[in-house]
Amino acid sequence: MAKDDIRHMKPSQRNKYRRQGFSWTEIKKIDKAIGRGETTITIKSAIREVTIELPPKWH
Repeated sequence: MAKDDIRHMKPSQRNKYRRQGFSWTEIKKIDKAIGRGETTITIKSAIREVTIELPPKWH
């Protein structure tokens, strides 16, 4: 997965999540949730579990 696959969030939002240490796989999950119109998502990994409030769909 690459940043080109991200369609529902602005590039600045994508970059913000990347700076916060999210992997491209996690960012893709966030993007899909935004596309479905969800308001929050919980990302779980071996290192952390974080709940994120999602912005509205960009397009």
